Amino acid sequence: MDEALMPTLGNLAWAPHAAIERVEILDRFNGVPTLGVLKTPEANHLFWRALGYVPDRFSVWIYAPIDEREADHLDDCEPLDLLQGPLFGARRQRYVTVGAADNNRLFFEREWLLPAGYDHEMLREELLKFLLEAFQIALEQDLPPGRREIVDRASRVVRALTKSSCG
Repeated sequence: MDEALMPTLGNLAWAPHAAIERVEILDRFNGVPTLGVLKTPEANHLFWRALGYVPDRFSVWIYAPIDEREADHLDDCEPLDLLQGPLFGARRQRYVTVGAADNNRLFFEREWLLPAGYDHEMLREELLKFLLEAFQIALEQDLPPGRREIVDRASRVVRALTKSSCG
């Protein structure tokens, strides 16, 4: 992901950086954007709320760079079909940024190399594993107390989701 578009902690998940010139909302849930495109003169990025409100305020977002061909494809699709290609069943691996939010405000972000060919279920399982590891690494660092508390709480949520998805 273009470094200028790395999410800024504290920002709304669908408006993650001040450098974004335009946000095109493609889908909403209860009025909150859940899918869209972040546009700058240099690049476009698809954003998607991959896990939403688990258990109630915690959500996980993916920001994926898209090329012109993928951007043109967005005009011809239903909202969930937009994820086919950039995220699901991708022909090539790509770096994406994963953001975690509390009450739609970002408190965590990490870059993730998304493998090619994942379907929705595989992506969800691997995303949970990635987040669990990323949260554990963060908790081993010297985080400010308020941030440590929210990362610890998110880590427990992801651990529970990981256990429930594995059976």
